[in-house]
Amino acid sequence: MKIFKLWTAVLIVVTTMTTLNAETKRYEIKSGIIEYTTSGSMNMMGVTSKTTGTGKMLFKEWGNVELHKEEEITTVMGREERQQELTKIDNGKLYTVDFDERVIITYSPEMLKNSEYNSIQKGKEMMKQMGGKKIGEEKVLGYKCEVWELMQSKIWLHKGILLKQEANIMGTKYTTVATSVKFNVSISDKEFKLPDFPLKTMDQMMQEKMQGPGGDSAGEMPQMTPEQMQQMQEMMKSFSGN
Repeated sequence: MKIFKLWTAVLIVVTTMTTLNAETKRYEIKSGIIEYTTSGSMNMMGVTSKTTGTGKMLFKEWGNVELHKEEEITTVMGREERQQELTKIDNGKLYTVDFDERVIITYSPEMLKNSEYNSIQKGKEMMKQMGGKKIGEEKVLGYKCEVWELMQSKIWLHKGILLKQEANIMGTKYTTVATSVKFNVSISDKEFKLPDFPLKTMDQMMQEKMQGPGGDSAGEMPQMTPEQMQQMQEMMKSFSGN
C-alpha cells in the first residue's frame, strides 16, 4: 500500500492543502464528524496483500480546524501489519503524527498559505490543470456529491468534503467510503488534541533519515524511495507557486 499512500498524499494536497488559509472557508459546512471504512488489495510482482481499516474526520470553523485519524490492518503474504495515522489542520498549520518515531511533523504554513489556490473553486481548477475532470454527480449516504476523476482515482465531494474515494494504481486497489455523517454539530476542543510528542519540521525529519544513525548518510525515508521523495517535493513546490 506504500505506493498508493504516496499518491493519496498527492490527492489530499490537491483537494485540501491548497485551501489551507485561516481567512478562507475550506468547506461549505461549519462542522462535522465523518466515519469511514477502508479496504484495499495489492498484487504486484507476485506479492499480494489485503487491507481493512476505519477512519474518522472531525472538523469545525468551516474546516480551518480538522483532525483525521485512521487505523489499518494490512495482511502481506499471511503476515499482519498495523498502521495508525493522525493528521491535524489548525488555521493554516499542518501537523502529522509519526507513531513509530513518536514525533509530530510540522509543515511550513508559509508554503501552504502562499498558494494561489485558496478557495474550493480554485482547488477544482487545480485538479483540472492536473488532468482531473468532473464526471458526474452521485449520492453517498443521501448527500449529493460531485464525482471527480484524477490520477487513476475517483473522489466524491460533498460541498468540498470527501465522502468516498476509489483508486486503482499500479496493481493496488483501494476504497474509502463514509459510513456515518453528522454535520453542523458541536465538537469539544479535546477531540482535536494530539499526542504529547515533540515537534519536528519535515526538513528536520528528512535530514535525519538521510543521515541515518551516527550522522552517516546510510539512512532513508520510511515508506518512500528517494525518487518518490523527490516527486513529492516537486509536487509541493508546484502547489506553493515557487
